[in-house]
Amino acid sequence: MTFSRLIASVTLPATLSVTLLALLISAASGARAEGEGTYPDWGGQWFRTGGVQFDPTKPLGRGQQAPLTAEYQAKLDASIADIAAGGQGLNDHTSCLPHGMPRMMNAVYPMEFIVQPKITYILFEENLPRHIYTDGRAWPAEPEPSFAGYSIGHWVDEDGKGRLNLLEIETRHMKGPRTFEGSGLPLHEDNETVIKERIFLDKEKPDLLHDEITVMDHALTRPWTVTKSYRRERNAVWLPNECAEDNRHVIIGKEHYMISADGLLMPAKKDQPPPDLRYFRQSKK
Repeated sequence: MTFSRLIASVTLPATLSVTLLALLISAASGARAEGEGTYPDWGGQWFRTGGVQFDPTKPLGRGQQAPLTAEYQAKLDASIADIAAGGQGLNDHTSCLPHGMPRMMNAVYPMEFIVQPKITYILFEENLPRHIYTDGRAWPAEPEPSFAGYSIGHWVDEDGKGRLNLLEIETRHMKGPRTFEGSGLPLHEDNETVIKERIFLDKEKPDLLHDEITVMDHALTRPWTVTKSYRRERNAVWLPNECAEDNRHVIIGKEHYMISADGLLMPAKKDQPPPDLRYFRQSKK
């Protein structure tokens, strides 16, 4: 039964009917205000535009020109050199650790938004969702850190036309190891990163979404702001991706090795020392 039919079917005393019907209509209007018409159309799947670099306006690697401290610039340089030699550098995703924030907003896998009045979910084909709480809550006293972090957001009617079209988010309480992208562009090991985002549709192109990301981290000399963009596919098919399914990397100690097609352990880079396999040579007791 529709809401209008339900109202029509109610028989009330004359002294109550006008007041109660007014309340019911007001409640229905409030429900509509929290429904689809209030929020932007972010349906479909969103695919990252540009390359794998975190800042799409700069080349990959040192050319990113992130405002790194001297200590963390040295870590990036070492990571780039290790990758050039065949290693993995600081790119821990090769061992299937989650991308984490903010790198998950830079992943090649598409994402989908599920917008509700009190929470917005961002789903990724890599199977690590984001939960963005928009219910007005305060920060938890003792949160459990996670790769995606804890996100609190609020909606803004930016143009004053009565429709919420901008989602502002702050994310804290992330855990590592995390990098900005595959070159190993590092975040600080203290995991005290704070990330602020402004997500909105392009004013001229309704199938283009922007995420203005500002990262505050002790590996940086100042806040770093980058804008990522995503193109929409309205009828795309969801294809879950499992990193472990095709992963051929293995970590032993601090070294990354490869598993060959015939199941044998092999070096990942030239002149790599063999792993310490002392526990495979124990004598029987």
